[in-house]
Amino acid sequence: MGDCLGESAQYRVLRKLGYGGFATVWLYRDTQNSRYVALKILMATVNLDELEISSQLDFTLPGAEFIALPLAHFTFRGPNGTHHVLVLPVLGPRVSPDIWRHMKMNPNVTLRRLACQAAQALDFLHRNQICHGDFRPGNILINLASIDHLPETELTNLIGPPIAFRVRHESGGDLPSSCPPHLVERCSLAGLNDYFTDKIKLIDFGESFHFSSPPKALGIPDSYKPPELLLGESAAPGPFTDLWALGCTLFEVRRQTQLFYMLPNTDEIIAEIVMLFGKLPDSLWDKWERRKRFFDDSGQGPRSESATLEMFLTRELELWEPEPGATWPSLLTPEAGRKQLADLIYKLLKYEATERLTAAEALEHEWLKDAVEGT
Repeated sequence: MGDCLGESAQYRVLRKLGYGGFATVWLYRDTQNSRYVALKILMATVNLDELEISSQLDFTLPGAEFIALPLAHFTFRGPNGTHHVLVLPVLGPRVSPDIWRHMKMNPNVTLRRLACQAAQALDFLHRNQICHGDFRPGNILINLASIDHLPETELTNLIGPPIAFRVRHESGGDLPSSCPPHLVERCSLAGLNDYFTDKIKLIDFGESFHFSSPPKALGIPDSYKPPELLLGESAAPGPFTDLWALGCTLFEVRRQTQLFYMLPNTDEIIAEIVMLFGKLPDSLWDKWERRKRFFDDSGQGPRSESATLEMFLTRELELWEPEPGATWPSLLTPEAGRKQLADLIYKLLKYEATERLTAAEALEHEWLKDAVEGT
């Protein structure tokens, strides 16, 4: 902690905010502009595709306000090579699974509003012919009111001091030059809940691509992938991939648990999909080699009763024990909105990709349309 980056040591590191497969994000103090910023430091082997994507966007289109844009970028040379660095605004925690416990606002209103904004952000990208490629709650963060006025001592009181662990070689010998001497634990942003707004920002465009240039594969977790990608069908990723992920995301933001949760492998995820939405089309069903472990040839499983989205939405979410700082002890999806939300998700999670609602059509659905005016 305390190391500086940038020209004239402009940015001084304070905390670790998070990490992903190709980057680590840190909280820095911008000493030249007296503000807090988030620095996303990419692996030395990763290209700066995010800036290229942002240059292709028309920010006059609706939904642009829900996209997190870099404030600046630069490079620095470290022991592993030259790293690209994106300077980003400081944002709050992701919109699921823990955000509801710390909201000062009524979650029954706010979570629906956040879900609507997520759909607006995706609609903005698709209007620009851009697929996000990794659309999920982990990449949708709460926007914060400004914390730039907070002294660092007060910020420490809210998010806690940095926690670091010394790295030792298992042999007891010296560490390689490419290895850091310490590993830093990411901080919790729950203590900033006085600064939580009812707005979101969509982040991480490292998997994004133009409609006309789809990649061969995506890095999005299997629990957000549609069946055609899970089963390796020849169809390339595209907007329909994002739309399946949108359906999963809307459920998760409102319910604050994943739709396909704690499933250890791809086969278990596909089995859960079939349980909820019925037998796959023959073109996909025949590709699923382990289907007979879960279902007979007609798609019927051993359970006497099939689960439904409505059943999942009926369950109350409760804290196991009182938690310091928790504002709400339980979360229940209001009965009036359950059928509406289930209907919307069914229309997004269609097996036939071309039958899925577009993001624009989803925003016209009654469950989201009622929330649009409040965003």
